Amino acid sequence: MTLVVLLLSALSCFGLAWGARKLPEQTRLLLKVMDAQVDLLQEHLLSYGVDLLGPEWGRDFAQWLFADQGRFFSHAQFLLGGASSVLTAVLVILFLGILFAFDPTGHRESVIALVRHSHRARARAVMDEMGNVMRLWFVGQLIRIMLMTLCVWLALYLIGLPGPFVLGLQAGLSNFIPYLGPIVAAIPIALVAMPLGASPLIWAVAVYTIIQSIEGYVIGPLIQRQAVETPPAWTLVAIVLLGAQFGVMGVAVAMPLVAIGRVAIVRFYVEDYLGGDPKPPLIASEQP
Repeated sequence: MTLVVLLLSALSCFGLAWGARKLPEQTRLLLKVMDAQVDLLQEHLLSYGVDLLGPEWGRDFAQWLFADQGRFFSHAQFLLGGASSVLTAVLVILFLGILFAFDPTGHRESVIALVRHSHRARARAVMDEMGNVMRLWFVGQLIRIMLMTLCVWLALYLIGLPGPFVLGLQAGLSNFIPYLGPIVAAIPIALVAMPLGASPLIWAVAVYTIIQSIEGYVIGPLIQRQAVETPPAWTLVAIVLLGAQFGVMGVAVAMPLVAIGRVAIVRFYVEDYLGGDPKPPLIASEQP
């Protein structure tokens, strides 16, 4: 499993490195498009007597954006349509997953050391099962991110939108966040397509919706069927509670926490405390 994680990570890095060659050029194009779109929006609002952006918006958007270095992250947030915090959470989880994949035994034993000797064998077995669940979930998410990035990138490139690699990358990474991510990823795509006319906008939104629907209703379930099974209702509850408490990072870790929490509850509470019948491994591919 570690080899699979490292292989997928290497392929992802290769794809990012290959596409990153055009990243500066695509970023400049997106800035110009965003600049023109915001000006158009301001003019449209002014025609209705609404000065939403204030009287100082007459300055060039890019110049205003880079007026000081402290606005770099504001730049990223605007470029990705308010998705910078989402992408940051995704990247943190990805790197943590890679670190745990390198040395799962060492991380497990550091926790086992806190358990009484008489209970260590049971705790080690349950933690091994949790590790399997997390690895399968992580690999499944990597596959979904890679497929989503590639499909959106190619689709937007064929439509003719500027910066298709940047838009595809943020769509793939945002897809890591359940429910919220796909909505966030659609905003920059729509913003970039709007000034190009009605036809590119309709095509971009329609193609993105189709790709997202296929990924969400066909590819995603097929991948997760071979990985982990998480009850949708509990996942949604965890997303709401953790999102309200910890923001985007809480939303990002909700699904894996539900998966490993389910293992802990079944093993430690249902089986050990209540004396319930032992259940098979809580991995989707191993369930009847």
